[in-house]
Amino acid sequence: MFAKVHPAEDVKSGNTGSCHDLVRYLEKETGEGQRFFSHTEQDISPERVIMDIDGNKKALGANDAKFFMLSLNPSQSEQMHLIGRKVDDFKELTPQEKKEVFQKLEAFTRSAMDEYALNFGRDNIRGGRDLMYYARVETERSYHPEDEEVKQGIARIGEPKPGLNLHVHVIVSRKSLDGKVKLSPGAKSAGNTWELEGRGTVKRGFSHEGWKVRVQECFNRKFGYQAKEGETYVRPQVSAEIGKITNPELKRILQDEQFTAANQIVAAMREQGYTHQVRKGVHSFSREGEVFQVEHRLLKAFEKPLSDEQLKSITERFDLTKYEANPAGYRENGLQVKDISFSTYVKDEAQKGEKALKEVAYKVVYDEQNHTTVSFATVRQFAYEHRINLVKSEPTAEAVLKKVKNPELKNLLENYRFTSANQIVVAMKEQGYTHKVRKGVHSFSREGERVSIRHKDLKKFADPKLESRHMEGIIERFNLYKYKQEGVAYRENGLEAKNISFLTYQKVPIEPEEDKSMTGKPEAKEEAQQPQQETPGNEVRPEETENEAEKLMPEPDPVRYRKELKEVSYDVLFDKETKTYVPISAIRKYAYENGINLIDRYKHGYAVRNEDLRECLANPEYRTVRQINKAMRERGYTIERDEAGNYTYIKGESSFFMERRDLLAFTGYAKDTGGRERERGAYRNADKAVGFIGGKAKQKLINEILGDSFRTERMLVGNVKKAVSLIQNPANIKMMLIKQIGSFLNPFKEL
Repeated sequence: MFAKVHPAEDVKSGNTGSCHDLVRYLEKETGEGQRFFSHTEQDISPERVIMDIDGNKKALGANDAKFFMLSLNPSQSEQMHLIGRKVDDFKELTPQEKKEVFQKLEAFTRSAMDEYALNFGRDNIRGGRDLMYYARVETERSYHPEDEEVKQGIARIGEPKPGLNLHVHVIVSRKSLDGKVKLSPGAKSAGNTWELEGRGTVKRGFSHEGWKVRVQECFNRKFGYQAKEGETYVRPQVSAEIGKITNPELKRILQDEQFTAANQIVAAMREQGYTHQVRKGVHSFSREGEVFQVEHRLLKAFEKPLSDEQLKSITERFDLTKYEANPAGYRENGLQVKDISFSTYVKDEAQKGEKALKEVAYKVVYDEQNHTTVSFATVRQFAYEHRINLVKSEPTAEAVLKKVKNPELKNLLENYRFTSANQIVVAMKEQGYTHKVRKGVHSFSREGERVSIRHKDLKKFADPKLESRHMEGIIERFNLYKYKQEGVAYRENGLEAKNISFLTYQKVPIEPEEDKSMTGKPEAKEEAQQPQQETPGNEVRPEETENEAEKLMPEPDPVRYRKELKEVSYDVLFDKETKTYVPISAIRKYAYENGINLIDRYKHGYAVRNEDLRECLANPEYRTVRQINKAMRERGYTIERDEAGNYTYIKGESSFFMERRDLLAFTGYAKDTGGRERERGAYRNADKAVGFIGGKAKQKLINEILGDSFRTERMLVGNVKKAVSLIQNPANIKMMLIKQIGSFLNPFKEL
């Protein structure tokens, strides 16, 4: 396979004007399926090709190239490999074979143009989809004056060449598809280096050798072809050039190592202790009095791009996590990252386009196993294009913190404690940042400043469990009753209530649609329900009926889900003393599990707004809700209860509302303690103890022992104690039964 960027001299009428003449020339073949195609479209008319290419020339001068002509030229063996059998002429193919070959060449052309686009090394040119190009498959070639057959008189100019002559012509615009980027494969633009944001220093321009090698590799990979010697593009042999190198150290490096840029060779010589200077394209190296010179052109002859296999080997061994944790000292799996720096002349817009000396630096990856050097940007780009994950291990929190440059985010991650990643998001919003999340990456923006971080990395700074000492310190200062009254306005004792709200996707089951296959066919359904008539010798066996029923019974459809965006909201307490965020639900859970009362009448009663009720709660003589309500009535209040059992105290024009649960908590009847489970266990044990008594006697006994209903927990505890005493001493159950039965038969009981 030979890929070529044709010089302007090969293009009819040149390439600084319209592409009209070139398009008309490429129409010389009119076979079926031989139409122009682009990266995304088929069967494009010549008129559209001319209009699009000629119209995409904004900001190009009159003498600038407007387009370029490329060609892809497979060998005879490669063409037969595409066809699938040995043939001597394209006319021997069937119409179906011709169609399939055209489709293969079109698909290969799109892959080759992907490589063409990537060869420029531009951050915003990701593939052939970003180019404006039109291609056409041709099946014939004719003799030209420079052909050896013409010179020897064997053939005449213009005569068709024998054999298979499949090839592809491509017309590609100088400007990108969006018209924003100039792309020239000319030699003048090759070799320049530029600092691109987010990618370090990247080599710009176009490497003809690199593209030719990549096109061959693409063909081999796409069609499973083993290229033979003489079919692939071969770089100019360096054996003749190596003889021009006089320094043995440099000669050894060039023979043993592979470099992708001349400045990498200079860096390798510096590592050997040489000092370096360059002037007018000549490099001067000196060490301990020894001085020698070499032309830059000669060093560039030793540049060689890495193959896909070499790059794949590097990307599969490179660990981006460990590199980011220690960029300066990365050395893992036979790979080492080095810094390359050099000075070069670049155009300075401030100096009206005059060249100015600029220091350029970028990173390279050195493969110690294969002795190759390649830019780090190329490794990352290859990994991105081939979907190879460079993150081989998850970074630690310390490594993530080193990468964070935003001062606000770094301060939050270093000095604050969070129990969930979404609390960090809210904290950033409080700093004035807007927030977006996409594919697990959070982006924060403020006044043109932007910072991104993975959700996985944020979670490393969220610990859902706080130490007991820390949690109890917050509980000691927290008034749950006051928080319930004030909500997120709660501010007290260094504690501040905040609301956390965010959008997240949740799985929602999809209700199965009704089966409409039987709709409109009642007769068929009725027939299916009618039993078969039995005839002698054709009786239906029971096991056959069961097997048939199993076959006819439809399998239940698996439950399917869809993702639905929903808003989630919850409240947290922010402890200013320890700079900690903790959900209030976590505080209540901890208090419940550890028997801590979050609403205490003597400690938290000050938050009750009604003065009379505050005084009643402060009086230790009022130990029950009934006693408190009686005292409130004595003070002139009328008490109303709603359906939920909550109280409203009314006196004159004023009224005060108190939830029944809160009042019970103040009086000690609804504590958040862990004893409830023990009480429930005692109830289950009591039920088990009288389980041997059957019928109505059992139910009556349980009701009498435990009661039909319990209004307070204290009643429950008393009845449970009765049941527990039976479990501990089963002999007592006889006496209990006698007493209970006697009470059943007592005629004066109801009186």
